Amino acid sequence: MRVTCIGKLNIDMFYPVSKIEINENHVSKDIDISIGGKGTNVSVALSKLGIESHMIASVGKDEFGNFACNKLLQFGVVPHLICSTEEKRGTGITFIVVDKDGNNTMFNYLGANTLLHKTVLSEYEDLILSSDIVFLQAGLDESILTYLVDIGAKIFLEYTEHINEELIAGVEYASLNEHELLYVSDEESVQRAGECLLNRGIRHIFVKLGSKGSMYISRNAQVYKEPLKIRPIDTTGAGDSFTAGCIYGLLKDFSVDEILHFANTCGTFTCTRKGTTEAFPTLADLEHFNSIC
Repeated sequence: MRVTCIGKLNIDMFYPVSKIEINENHVSKDIDISIGGKGTNVSVALSKLGIESHMIASVGKDEFGNFACNKLLQFGVVPHLICSTEEKRGTGITFIVVDKDGNNTMFNYLGANTLLHKTVLSEYEDLILSSDIVFLQAGLDESILTYLVDIGAKIFLEYTEHINEELIAGVEYASLNEHELLYVSDEESVQRAGECLLNRGIRHIFVKLGSKGSMYISRNAQVYKEPLKIRPIDTTGAGDSFTAGCIYGLLKDFSVDEILHFANTCGTFTCTRKGTTEAFPTLADLEHFNSIC
């Protein structure tokens, strides 16, 4: 089973503090540096679950780009990185401040991520078409989604912002949180928002409800799954871990109820560790976690 992820690749810098206060000086005892971005996070999370995972992204011609490539390889992800030729367009950076309750505030520099577009994907067409699922995060050049729809890829979209509705009809699966669902649909309830996305052509929708659990919405069913109760250490990356759990369940032909339970567990486990890619679980981690929950 193979998944190709197309999305942002950033250098994540985690800065833990007790409390975030505007106009105040903050001091932290340590800082953690790794890789992130939704596309990157999902590719790493899938690899740690034992899925053959490929990552297509754009990086700067700098040390951060080399660091990111090496990190992907360490996590078992096959990198396909387009290196920016623009000296001023470096590798993307995300600065993440995490408070004592696990809440995170992010500051993003997109950098070379903005250079990823349809033209550079053509050389990876064989890889894309041989993939069981192609994960794409919204927020990139819209020509990428156009290209994937045109070549008939099986698309799993992280649907975080408004996209041309004609393109959405080619999307098989979508994942988004409650706020994103209401935003992209311009509706005020989850049920009506789900119907709106179904009318646009998406066939399977996975909704992340945070501490309230998760939902699956399709023409034939609406399934709700309760959350696992924990005290979070760091919520960064939990949604991406959930999405990877959904993709894993689809690849393994889980029932909808099993997919939601598995994805909830992936996301919850991630909240029990600091960071993102380092925090994502392996199957052994999940087996142990389920035995103590």
